[in-house]
Amino acid sequence: MRQQSISGLRGVHAGSCHAWTLPADATCATVARQVFRDAVSEAGLEPDLLDDCVLMASELAANTLHARAVAGTGGGGDRLVSVAPDMGGEPVTSAGPAPLDAAGPADVAGPPDAATLADPATWTRPGCPELWLYLRGLGIRRELVCKVFDCYRGWRHGAAPSAARVPAHAVTGRGLQIVHELSGGRWGYHLTRARLGGRGLRGKAVWFAVPAPLAHARLVDATGLRAYTLSADVTATRADERLSARQAAGELEAMLAERGFGGRLVRTDQPASDTSVLSVCHGLTVRCRSGVVSLTTPEGGLEWWDYADLVEAAEQTVRRYEELELSEDGEDLVAAEA
Repeated sequence: MRQQSISGLRGVHAGSCHAWTLPADATCATVARQVFRDAVSEAGLEPDLLDDCVLMASELAANTLHARAVAGTGGGGDRLVSVAPDMGGEPVTSAGPAPLDAAGPADVAGPPDAATLADPATWTRPGCPELWLYLRGLGIRRELVCKVFDCYRGWRHGAAPSAARVPAHAVTGRGLQIVHELSGGRWGYHLTRARLGGRGLRGKAVWFAVPAPLAHARLVDATGLRAYTLSADVTATRADERLSARQAAGELEAMLAERGFGGRLVRTDQPASDTSVLSVCHGLTVRCRSGVVSLTTPEGGLEWWDYADLVEAAEQTVRRYEELELSEDGEDLVAAEA
């Protein structure tokens, strides 16, 4: 995971999740727009798609203000809500409110100046929203994932929004409706933990994903970038395949430790069979073997990823753990309408 200053990155790189803290005030959407546009300037997005993504990132950031206001008045849901997985297989879930450890700075009028944008320390503190960007998949399956985290796990009306009824159930309906339409339904939400605002700070992430090929499609034939793209994908794949199970498990262990799991993980390495196992809690196990990461849940569920997607594997492990914790605390798992 890489923490960035507001203007400190041009390009999102595979294998890392880039994270920024957003101000917990009316300027958060402005900051999110600038961060997103600067960060993905070299991701090969079509201009129209880039504009849509900037708008979606802005709406996700603005959504955290409504969540924060609801949390401050004691509102929101108290049940874990599960919605059927979307076409990409990532479940969309949310849950009841989590306590806010610290209040954000007071609202300010107007957009932040350049000096403020360059130094997030001047306006951030634990509990502020966070913007995350990372890549998953390779080649034509490659996606750019944008997630906005807030430390309030509930929703305004108690039930989490579904794709079929976004306006009626969202913290703020119009914003998520825009995200739903512009992403073609490729969005969702899930329980998770902060990356920057305090180790182990719980909350939810609302996300969208868009196709992100390595090269601009319209330049392929004219410049030979198609061959370069294929070569880059092959190079990345081979680099991941050269990772041993022990190395892959070590990277996952470090990612999970950054999220507050450092004292909980039990790791077993079996070099002879190129196998490593991370036990997160009873029944929740991550296994690395022969270039594949698999996650087994207490219910017997199995998810898997290539070593190229260790960031995604770690994030989904955190999500599964958070869901289990709430379930064990007596929260009901309620199926929402698809």
